[in-house]
Amino acid sequence: MKNAIKILFFLITSYNLQAQQDALYSQYMFNQLVINPAYAGSRESVSAVLLAREQWMKVDGAPSTQTFSMHSPFAKHKMALGINLINDAIGPTKNTGAFLSYAYHLKVSSGKLSLGLRGGIFNSMMDWRKLNYQDQSDRFIGSQNLNAIIPSFDFGAYYYTRKFYAGISSTHLNETKYKYNNYPNDANLYLRRHYMITLGAAFEINKNLVLKPSTLIKYVENVPVNVDLNFSTLYKKIWWIGASYRSSGSIVGLTEFNLAETWRIGYACDVAINRMKRYSGLSHELMLGVDFNFKKTKSVSPRYL
Repeated sequence: MKNAIKILFFLITSYNLQAQQDALYSQYMFNQLVINPAYAGSRESVSAVLLAREQWMKVDGAPSTQTFSMHSPFAKHKMALGINLINDAIGPTKNTGAFLSYAYHLKVSSGKLSLGLRGGIFNSMMDWRKLNYQDQSDRFIGSQNLNAIIPSFDFGAYYYTRKFYAGISSTHLNETKYKYNNYPNDANLYLRRHYMITLGAAFEINKNLVLKPSTLIKYVENVPVNVDLNFSTLYKKIWWIGASYRSSGSIVGLTEFNLAETWRIGYACDVAINRMKRYSGLSHELMLGVDFNFKKTKSVSPRYL
């Protein structure tokens, strides 16, 4: 079974790809810059997040993802800059990226509307030595490790108030075709355009309890729409605890602790509920965040949304 899954990973990363290529995140509601460049500056602080995810612990060559994001407003909070660094390994492939984001914030009604652009470099590498060849006459045996570097551009819009947010974004707008060095002409990889919608709200029940439902909807051409539904609670402005349901076939338990007014640490555990549960095992995701608040007074928006 492990060899079959590894072969599947090779197929979906080596040929005409018809699947979601962007890394999967369970704690998207606490780290939205990775999915929407317009989120930059919305926390009204210098904000940085380091995240590590190990998926399907029982599967050899399963996805392993590490990301670092940082963003900050400037020009009296009208504009913001951000940076994203990504390392995503799946089977014999390793994808890395470095991206810069720019966002402009406009006052709209009782909230703000942010428009964001992101651009950077996406690097994909294929290590043939990690493949287990059943057919020793396979034409790929002995092939050189392959590498491709391409540009990628994203766009997003993000509206937020004190207790509500809504965002829409699209990644890989240019839908670049990979051309690996020395790669056979009959095997190509396309960086497909992804579309994402986020919605969330905070409901203050009392001074010690806040309820926060949120959702993430993702779509890629020729792939079923994927929906994440999350419900979290915040106790005494310190401890978040919640659960998510993912339509692709998993449930998630997550928690986050706000330490002082600056640090936060989060953990998520995914459990498959589809036919993969027998073979995949758990997925783990750890997040460390830091916020240096510019504002002299406390604000619900940076801590809740």
